[in-house]
Amino acid sequence: MPSEDTTISVAVAQFASEADTDANIDRIAMLTASAAAKGARVVAFPEASSFAFMSSAAALASAAQSGSRSFRAAMGQIAKANGVDLVVGLYADGGSPLADNLLVVFGSDGQERGSYQKLHLFDAFHFRESEKSSFASLKDGFGELTVFDLGPFRFGLINCYDLRFPEIARALVDLGVNVLVVCAAWTMGPLKELHWETLLRARAIENTAYVMAAAQPAPVATGLSSILDPTGVILGTVPIGEGVVCATLSSCHLKRWRSMVPSLDHRRYAIAGRSATSQHTNNETIRGTEVCHSSS
Repeated sequence: MPSEDTTISVAVAQFASEADTDANIDRIAMLTASAAAKGARVVAFPEASSFAFMSSAAALASAAQSGSRSFRAAMGQIAKANGVDLVVGLYADGGSPLADNLLVVFGSDGQERGSYQKLHLFDAFHFRESEKSSFASLKDGFGELTVFDLGPFRFGLINCYDLRFPEIARALVDLGVNVLVVCAAWTMGPLKELHWETLLRARAIENTAYVMAAAQPAPVATGLSSILDPTGVILGTVPIGEGVVCATLSSCHLKRWRSMVPSLDHRRYAIAGRSATSQHTNNETIRGTEVCHSSS
C-alpha cells in the first residue's frame, strides 16, 4: 500500500535590506503576509535581513548591540501573526567587537526555535567578511548546526558562503535533514549568478533534498531566490527585484527519488566530526575529521 503523501507549502522571500532596521521589519512583515496568504507554512528570508550587508564593521556592531533584541522580538511577532515558521538572517551581539552573523528560526508560536552562526565567512572576491563578523565556534557532534522539523520534513540552515562547502550540507543530511535552507547575500561578481544556481542544483541533486534559497537582489547581490526539488529542478524563482515565490514539498516525491537514486545509501565514505583541532587557516578553526567507512 503506498505511503500517505504529506505536502506543505513553503516560500522564499527576496528583498534588499538597508541600514534602517525598522524599514527592514516593515518589508519582512509585508512579504511574510504575502507568503502566508498563498498558503506558505515556512518562509525564509535572506542573510543580513536586519541590516545592510555591505555596512562597515562599526555600523554592523552598533546595529547588533542596539537593535538585535527588538528585531528578534518583531520577527517573533510576525511569525505568530501569520502562523508561519520564519527563518531570517540578522546581526547579533556575541560579546566580541565584531557582530555575529546569524540565521534564526522563529516558530509559528512566536518563539525562537534555534539559531545558527555563519561558519564560513566570505573572505573571497576581494571581500573580507572576517573583518566585520565573528567566526562561529565548532562543537562536538556538529552541535554548531541547526535543524528544525515540520511534519516529515527536517530543515537545515546554511548561510551564503557555506554553500560552497558541500560537507556542511552532507553533515546536515546526516542529521536527518531533507530540506536545505540557504539564506544569502550572494554578492555580485564574475560568474556569481552561474555559481549560485549551479551550487544550489548540486546540493539538491547530491543530497536528494529540497532546497529553499533566499537571496538579496541587485545591486548588492544576485537575486535569483529559488526553491528546488530533489532532482535539481527549479520549482520557482524570484528573478529580479523584491518578491516571494512559493512551492509545494511532497514527502512521497522525496521518498520516490531517494528510492530511485539511493546515492546516500551507496556512500563509501562518511563525514565523522571530532572535537575542533588547533589548526587554523585564515584565522578559521578547521574541524578534525577522520575518513571512515559509512555504516550505510
